[in-house]
Amino acid sequence: MSSLRSICVIDDDMIYQFAVKLNLKQHKLAEEVMTFDNGEMAKNYFEENCADEEKLPDVILLDINMPIMDGWDFLEWHKANKTRFAKDVPIFMVSSSIDWRDIERAKSYESVIDYMSKPLTEGNFFEIVHRLKA
Repeated sequence: MSSLRSICVIDDDMIYQFAVKLNLKQHKLAEEVMTFDNGEMAKNYFEENCADEEKLPDVILLDINMPIMDGWDFLEWHKANKTRFAKDVPIFMVSSSIDWRDIERAKSYESVIDYMSKPLTEGNFFEIVHRLKA
């Protein structure tokens, strides 16, 4: 299976960020993994680079609960600004919440491909890449 060029992880858990990056690199599923500690940091990056397709990731793994700008706020910003992006950037919501309301709310966003529960497994990473490469 070929890898994705770039995956963006937006999550405030540094240990989770490290584990995701390690897993993706070990299995050669992504050439680059960019990480942001909250939605505000990611939003700033996307605002600065929205017109440059090479700087945009192939997918975003987005947590819900984060300080400063949470996943819901980031999704609202993304929804309002995605037409400015040089390419479509799909989103997988990744959360420890198993509340059906969170799952339904996430799936109501056009850009959200799926909702996955933490922690992501090796199989989840292969599934994400396979779905985007299909």
